[in-house]
Amino acid sequence: MDSQTLILILCVAAAVGIAWFFYQEQQARLLRTRVVELPGCLRFEAHGFHVEIHQSAKQLKVHAESGQLTQTPLTGGPRLQQAGPLDASLPAAGLQVDVARVSTNAQGQAAPVPSGFCTITFTATDALNNAVAKQAGGHASVLIIDQVREPVASSFQGFANRVQLWADKITHRLEQERAEQQRKEEELARAALEKQRLAEAGEEAADGDFTAQIARWRKAAGFSGNYSDVSTDAKGQVIWFIDLCDDGRITLHADKRTVHSTLLGASIRSLGAELEIGVRDDYWSEEDPTLPTFRVLQGMPPGERQAWLDRLEKLRDALNIRVQRGY
Repeated sequence: MDSQTLILILCVAAAVGIAWFFYQEQQARLLRTRVVELPGCLRFEAHGFHVEIHQSAKQLKVHAESGQLTQTPLTGGPRLQQAGPLDASLPAAGLQVDVARVSTNAQGQAAPVPSGFCTITFTATDALNNAVAKQAGGHASVLIIDQVREPVASSFQGFANRVQLWADKITHRLEQERAEQQRKEEELARAALEKQRLAEAGEEAADGDFTAQIARWRKAAGFSGNYSDVSTDAKGQVIWFIDLCDDGRITLHADKRTVHSTLLGASIRSLGAELEIGVRDDYWSEEDPTLPTFRVLQGMPPGERQAWLDRLEKLRDALNIRVQRGY
């Protein structure tokens, strides 16, 4: 074998090696994913698309180089459809994220055969946000990204689970807010009817009955505290209320907000003329440990307020220790 032939063989081998390297690198790039933290958002990145959680805006932003978006106006009208490259902002409230494997019916096969690809579907609606904000308009949206390679979809599934947990919390919170709005509207309507009835009967409406309100809170909480205090205004409306059990269960009301909780992990601060108590609500989690706070005991004598502070701290510390020790 002469030197020219050897050089030719070596060049061909090198070219094949380089081509194989670039082929493998291209395949790896197609399957590469990552989750990055950016200012104000958390992003999942993959070849052909990325998805961002925007917590402050309570939106999910999706960019896809190839996707399908269908939007149906909530007030009626023609559907809006878009295919190809797209960017969409979807409300977190009511959001659903699904990852589904795609199978094919191959000739001669009795059962469907996995294709190696998946479809990611985002389903969202402005209905809940509009109901709380008392606005009209908006859309029901379905965004589909198909031909997603299975390893990429499997990686995205973990991020999708996180998105779904976050969206479910926001949905639950808004549903409670909407239910509270409806309850208040119904109470106002009943009060207006009662006022009209009393006016027609020549009677005067009585001031607010705070004892009935406390009874309703205790019924909702499922307990009546061993220690309690309340402050009302001139019309008998509750300004603040605290109801505490020896086992650490507590009901708090202030600033027109009410919570039934426990002192586990609670924050308790004296602000001079009042106490600020932070407790876990339905939205508390290890990932989002924010405690809603309630300011109570305004107007109480300093000695009574100090007794409350000592009692709360003692019961909280005892409850924390019991939980840590598992009993």
